[in-house]
Formats: sequence, C-alpha cells, structure tokens
Amino acid sequence: MEGFLCFLVVAGIIGVFGWQLAETRRAVATTVVDTRLSPGEAARVAREAFTGARAVLWTSTAGPGTINMRRRGVHRGITMSITIRPRENGGSEVAMWASETVVYLGMLVNFAGVVNRRKTAIGRAMLTAVPA
Repeated sequence: MEGFLCFLVVAGIIGVFGWQLAETRRAVATTVVDTRLSPGEAARVAREAFTGARAVLWTSTAGPGTINMRRRGVHRGITMSITIRPRENGGSEVAMWASETVVYLGMLVNFAGVVNRRKTAIGRAMLTAVPA
C-alpha cells in the first residue's frame, strides 16, 4: 500500500510539472485572431480585457506590442503584448504573446496560466464583438 501511495505522489508531481510546462509553452507562443473589427475597435476590446477588477492585477508597461500589460506579482510578473494590424480585406489581425517572463527551472514561466486565460478571453471577445 505504501508503494502505491508513493507512486501516486510521484505521478501527481510529474503530472503537475507537465501541465505547467504545457501552460508555459502556450503562454510564450503567439496566438493570432482574425476579427472583423477595425484596428481601433480591436484595441478597445483588448484594453477592456484588463479593466474592472483586473485593473488591480495588471498595469501598462513598455514593450514590443501595440498594447503591453504587465501582471503585478513577485519578481515583476509577466508581460503580455498585443499587436493589432489591419488586414487587406478589412478587419484586423490581433497577435498576443508573453513578451517578458520570469523563468524558473529553465522552463517554467511565472503566471503563464494567467496569460493563457487572458488570451482566450480576448480572442473570444474579438470574435463576438460587433463592428461599428
């Protein structure tokens, strides 16, 4: 019985480590969303994803994107950058990625899951927003 319990603990630790590694890779990868919104409207929708109660946790910062938001946290947190470009056939292309990170153990990024959830929320908002 003790051997099985030890196996479960080790398997759980390996599982959590693998899950965090997958979250990290998704956070640093660029997520691109094509939307019917104009670049100005897309920028407004992206900025709204950091307002309200989230405004306490995120702050504007310098970075490579059109919009750069840093998550407040230990060791400067993580910076999420968003670039918005007009498409030739109308609408916008919105690219999102973690541009500045704090890396642990050479591979795990601080607050990677938070960036992934913001990417998902922004992408969903871009696709459901109605152009003016």
